[in-house]
This record gives sequence, structure tokens and C-alpha cells, in this order.
Amino acid sequence: MSSSRNPKRAHAILFGRNPHQYDTFDVEAEAAEALGVDTYQADLSALLSGNASQALAAVPACGSLRLLYRGWMLTGEEYAALDEAVSELGHQLMTTPEQYAAAHYLPNWYPRLAPYTARSVWTEGTDATEAWNAAKALGSPPWLVKDHVKSAKERWAEACFVPAGATREDFERICANLVEERGDRFERGLVVRRYLPLKTFGRTPAGPAHLEFRLFFGRGRLLAAEPYHDFDVEVPDFSAFEPLARRIDSPFFTLDVAMLEDGGWAVVEVNDGGVSGLPPSLDPRELFAALLRIDPA
Repeated sequence: MSSSRNPKRAHAILFGRNPHQYDTFDVEAEAAEALGVDTYQADLSALLSGNASQALAAVPACGSLRLLYRGWMLTGEEYAALDEAVSELGHQLMTTPEQYAAAHYLPNWYPRLAPYTARSVWTEGTDATEAWNAAKALGSPPWLVKDHVKSAKERWAEACFVPAGATREDFERICANLVEERGDRFERGLVVRRYLPLKTFGRTPAGPAHLEFRLFFGRGRLLAAEPYHDFDVEVPDFSAFEPLARRIDSPFFTLDVAMLEDGGWAVVEVNDGGVSGLPPSLDPRELFAALLRIDPA
């Protein structure tokens, strides 16, 4: 997004908080304030209830702020409502709704990164038979299923992984479990992806954990790279991913990348940087400082 709309805007961070859910944003707010960055709170329960103006009651009116949204994951429609409410107060979100959707929805980012990630097909809606027929283009399972944004990998065997030899009935049951697990946060349609042979490095309570890293990019530049899981492992030099990152039309987003069993690397997921959780080893002060250095106010 060009800064020419208003070059005099001051940076601030808007934390999307849900009073009914635990989050770690107090730590991030303290980190931002240590950098001299103002922070504000958005009431997501009000936003999700359709009252965007109430959601921003703590944000000053008639200002000129350039706000980084850091908060719970929003649908594209919810983010657009937030953007509209922010604009009505005279402020501007760092990431436009179009840029948010570019990194948020797999059908938007997949065509730009297809050679570097698992082959994927998708549908609109929850018709598992339609998804089964589309998945035939991928060859036989194993596959992974998710919606356009998120999987249910915490229920790996029941709602995510489609094993080799799975029947259509098996597939439809797994899809039904996914839809049930995602509930009213199910996003748009079903995605089926080839299962990639990723290198296993350890275990978590949910099962095997792969050698995976979360890379944060700001305006095509690598800002931070840390292990996705709490592993004591040396972080490789991921600067070679910057040309790939410039294919995504967003000022702030993440690539999750993982090592394959053969030693290569694959993109596992893409998401908006404002709604991507910070890996345990990433100091938010370092991330915010790096982002604000390269984002014109």
C-alpha cells in the first residue's frame, strides 16, 4: 500500500481483543510501548456482533494514525468492516482489506506460489463429494483437508489427514469433522492438498512436529524467522525466500516453511502478518521495530 495517501500518519498498533478468550497481547503491547509506539484496543466481541463503532470506542476520533492490526483471525468481511470503521475515525490500517485477503485465503495466494507448495484444489461450500471429485486431479491419497484459511490439525486423524487407501466415505467423514470443528469460523470452502513428506523433528501433544519455521515479511523483506515450535535449533538463512515473498501483494504477512525429508524446503502456509501468532522464541520488540523501520508513516 502506498504511503502517498498521507505521509504524515503516525504509527500505532490496534490490538483485537476478545474478552472471552485468553491471549498474549499484553506482552506485545508492552513491547510496542517500550519502542514508543502507541497501542489501542479493539473489542472483537462488538465487531463480530456487527457494532464496529463500539468496537473502536477506545480509539481516538479525527486522528491520523497508521494502524497495524494485531489480533485474532478475522474473515475478509470482518476485516473490511474494521477497515471501514477505522477510516471513519480518520485513520488507516497498514494492510488494506484486499491485501489482507491476498495472504489470508489459499485460492488467492496459491497460484502465485504453486511450484513451491503442495498441489492443491478447492471448492466453494462444504460439499464433500464435490471436493472428492476435485481431488482426483491430485492422484491418490494421502491428502490433507482444510478450509480456505485453516485446518483442524489438532484433530489430525479425524478432521485433517486423509490416509493412503481412504475411500470416499472416509474422506466425507473427515470433511464433516473438519466442518464441525471449524464451526461458524469455517471459511468459504474445502481445500484438498497433497501430503508432503516433511522432516519430523520432535513431538507436541497433538502429534509429530515437523522442522518448520515462520517467516515474517514486510514489503518483501524478511523481518524475522523463528522455529514454529519451541525447538532449540539453528535458524537457516531464509533471505533467498524474499523474491518469492514479493509475489504476495501484502505489506506484512507470514510464510510457514518446512524441510522435506529429502532436505528441500516447501511453503506450508501463508497468512496475514497481523493475525499470525508469534513463535515462542520471537521477541515482539524485534519484529515491531523491523516492521516500522521499513513501513513509511
